[in-house]
Amino acid sequence: MEDPIVRVQQGRLRGIKERNINGKIFIAFRGIPYARPPVDDLRFRDCEPLEPWIGVRDVIKFGDQCAQLEWVTYNIIGSDDCLNLNIYTLNLKPPKLKAVMVWIHGGSFIQGSNRDELYGPDYLIEKDIVLVTINYRIGILGFLNVDDEEAPGNQGLKDQVLALKWIQQNIGQFGGDSNNVTIFGQSAGGASVHYLTISPLAQGNEYHGKYN
Repeated sequence: MEDPIVRVQQGRLRGIKERNINGKIFIAFRGIPYARPPVDDLRFRDCEPLEPWIGVRDVIKFGDQCAQLEWVTYNIIGSDDCLNLNIYTLNLKPPKLKAVMVWIHGGSFIQGSNRDELYGPDYLIEKDIVLVTINYRIGILGFLNVDDEEAPGNQGLKDQVLALKWIQQNIGQFGGDSNNVTIFGQSAGGASVHYLTISPLAQGNEYHGKYN
């Protein structure tokens, strides 16, 4: 199967065709960056838009999860360079653009990621939608607030907003309808849905429905 390539605003992406547990073929794009890596001076600051790249970027493997304590060993896992999302679709050029569902992971705002296969495409891709799963900063890196520009607070929620803006700008290239985007989540992801509905940062066209 030929590897699918799409062009987004920042450059070209190469995904991969796979089969779900029922044998249905779908297209996966994993680890797509949607913001500048929040490292060094940006570590505790608001996320910034991603810069363009040259050439084709392979996005067939999961990106890093955001830095966190592993819940059994309490070892630190993940990295700061974690602002990425995954997109799963059946058809890049369907006759009619498909509804988009954006999954926001849970984990008490201190754990979790978009890498969990439990919340992957196996079930929802059967519903003929485009599924997006996002990462956002968690723990102290996502929610430290010292009331100045060095750490203004709610970085994790602002990451979610920027991810939704990226989806609005680019999801059409994956067969998704930017005018039919639903956000949903579990635990902290469900709470995030509520916060986004009242946040002045997300009152544009970032999403059109919510479910938690």
